[in-house]
Amino acid sequence: MSAGPATVRSALLVAVALLLVVGCRRGERCATCGMKIDTASPWISYVTIDGQQQSFDTPSCAFAGWRKAGARGSPARFREYYSQEMKPVEELRFVRGSDVIGPMGPDLVPVSENAARRFARDHNGAPPQSAAELLSGETP
Repeated sequence: MSAGPATVRSALLVAVALLLVVGCRRGERCATCGMKIDTASPWISYVTIDGQQQSFDTPSCAFAGWRKAGARGSPARFREYYSQEMKPVEELRFVRGSDVIGPMGPDLVPVSENAARRFARDHNGAPPQSAAELLSGETP
């Protein structure tokens, strides 16, 4: 027995609706620039602002959001360059201007405190800075 035209149309309509729902699903977005966040990205960062953990697609966006909120001292985590582990901001230093490029171009690279000077030297970056130093500066 073959399916009639109405049954085929109904099945096709259901399939299209399902694809639209799955395809239009809202993913997590960067709190600063709105770019879709890949949670496996080596650049993902999290900062707690007003008691809410906010996600950012890059360290530069995280610092921009952090500075805008005036939330100095708030908990923050970044994916460390070498280990690719999420680390608290206090354990990291950030290198600006290196030859390591993020998803939106040149970015701050979070590196563990003990490897930061070597990273800056090996990748032609500026001297490593702490989060406090970056937050007190003018640009992330």
